[in-house]
Amino acid sequence: MKSEIGANIVKFRKINGISQKYLAEKLNLSVQGLFKIEKGLVSPRAEVLEKAVMILCITPNQLFGFEQITEENSNILERLQKTT
Repeated sequence: MKSEIGANIVKFRKINGISQKYLAEKLNLSVQGLFKIEKGLVSPRAEVLEKAVMILCITPNQLFGFEQITEENSNILERLQKTT
């Protein structure tokens, strides 16, 4: 399960054009820490998963691989720029 979560983080991060460095900063992780999560080497803490869902504008089901991305949440960068 943890490798699927990591793969989904990578997938949605890339779909939304978010760099590993940016996401790591927003999750309060080092780039190495995020890399380990993305590769499935470590399990992310619950608070990291919660933040990832919010930052990537996806549902928990999408993060865990139970639901596909929708048009509604496919343009995260545009929404992030509006809120910052």
